[in-house]
Amino acid sequence: MKFLKMLRGGGQTLNSIKYENVNWKVFEFKAIFREIKRGKRLTKANHIDGKTPYISSSALNNGVDNFISNNDNIRKFDNSLSLANSGSVGACFYHKYEYVASDHITSLKLDDENADEYIYLFMATIVKRLEEKYSFNREINDIRIKREKLILPADENGNPNFEYMSNFVKNIQKENIEKMLNYI
Repeated sequence: MKFLKMLRGGGQTLNSIKYENVNWKVFEFKAIFREIKRGKRLTKANHIDGKTPYISSSALNNGVDNFISNNDNIRKFDNSLSLANSGSVGACFYHKYEYVASDHITSLKLDDENADEYIYLFMATIVKRLEEKYSFNREINDIRIKREKLILPADENGNPNFEYMSNFVKNIQKENIEKMLNYI
């Protein structure tokens, strides 16, 4: 609803997003993500039917492989990215909701506690570029991921420009919604 309100004129204007003159900088994963944590192994035979998404290393359906209700010997995450370490290596999705991650998934939680879903969507696209570097034969392990680097927009102080990232994605959504409304 907030987004539709912005489209109607309430909230900040997104047309002021400038794509030129953006400073980009290299950042280490561990400087951007406060939590880089792998899920835990849970075999299909041990899945208990339920409502919590089980994220595996699939590039399909945002990585959702099943819905389970297991509570023991699992790792739950929320409001974070899931990165496939094997299988569909590099597949990356944002999950606003609580989920259980398999041992083939690393959960990435941003260091900025105020990060909104738009920042996470921007980051998912950037992190997904790892699929160009890794493959089924060269998986992303815990050591490699902590050495990885990202190129992100930086503010005048050299910090990640999260405001720009958020507004960039909002602007894309706004443009697409306007196209759809004009089509209708």
